[in-house]
Amino acid sequence: MTGKQRVFAAFTHQEPDFAPVSDQLIVSRVASEILGRYAYTGGGEFARDCVELLLKGERDLLVERHTQDTIEIHQKLGLDFVRVGTVSSKNYSKEDLPEKLDEKTYLYKNRETKNYHIYRFSPSSGQFFCIESSFDREGIPALEREIRQIEKKLKEPFDFSDQSIFEAWDRITQTLGKTTAIAFSAGIAIPMQPVYLECLATKPQLIEIFLDYQTMHCIEFTKEAKKHGADFILGGGDCATDHGPIYNPKIFKNMLGPRYSKILKVCKSLNLPYVYRSDGNTKPLWKIWFEEIGFDGYAEIDKSAGMDLGELKQLYGEKITLIGNVDCAKTLVYGTKEEIELEVKDCIRKAAKGGGFILTSSNSIHYNIPAKNFCYMVEAARKYGKYPIEF
Repeated sequence: MTGKQRVFAAFTHQEPDFAPVSDQLIVSRVASEILGRYAYTGGGEFARDCVELLLKGERDLLVERHTQDTIEIHQKLGLDFVRVGTVSSKNYSKEDLPEKLDEKTYLYKNRETKNYHIYRFSPSSGQFFCIESSFDREGIPALEREIRQIEKKLKEPFDFSDQSIFEAWDRITQTLGKTTAIAFSAGIAIPMQPVYLECLATKPQLIEIFLDYQTMHCIEFTKEAKKHGADFILGGGDCATDHGPIYNPKIFKNMLGPRYSKILKVCKSLNLPYVYRSDGNTKPLWKIWFEEIGFDGYAEIDKSAGMDLGELKQLYGEKITLIGNVDCAKTLVYGTKEEIELEVKDCIRKAAKGGGFILTSSNSIHYNIPAKNFCYMVEAARKYGKYPIEF
């Protein structure tokens, strides 16, 4: 079977020849080590590289390298799905790019709202993260300016006439799409930043506007994703810590639930399975997600937060496809080959029988995972994931 066929089997709860294996993100550092050259695949360093190449006017080089490296890492490891995304338009304006403050720091300004964000790249962690913003200094007034700007866009139709943003995606699909499932990310969420949570408590109408725009954006991009070969959607959004959901599950049910129902209606009409992703302890949300809203799958199943594949399989194995969950916080970072094999085998034992399972890490192949450990995970998936599962 091809990887695409294995993934389709997982979403239809049939047993393929092998349990599908891949990951939603392979950061550039790990891909570089495996390919033997500097690679442009994803993660914080890739975000920084995108900014640097655009500032130098080398957008086409960015597209070429991202395309080539993404294709080669998936071919070399024989992965069963690839997550794709858009790139900067050929017609991008340098006026919209950030100002480079130093070798690692960039200032982003919104000319309309006057809001700013300062991002810094950390070579030790591989993260490209916000260190200061208008939200930090002003709180809700800055967020309200941002949301009022978004509100205007609700009245504007989405314009996909500039198809250059799909250039890398289309090239990847042309090469891999016949044999490898294509995943695209589109979801809605209330960000876990303090200013959004404060706004949720004091000015929930602003969050409603924010979610309305996200929903429209998600639906329109999902429709366009289908045209560009997407096979399923890796959606959702972070909403929990290790201790549980960041806000009352009733908020998810009442504010996000109806909007996700609209999104899923579109996905079903396009035959695109929709997977919800969030790490953390999400157990208080499972009934809402899988019995009321009806998501097709669950990814970023966080082993370090106590999320157990066996329990999920027992409760919802006939309804959803489980994607996970080799521990990327400990095992894939520090584990030996034998320890990684044992954990892969345990995931397959708990979730693979009867289909409905794709093996990945518990979140992503991030900056601190040794490349060899990712390779051990893939090798073990092929070793122990052959159907019928007999252990």
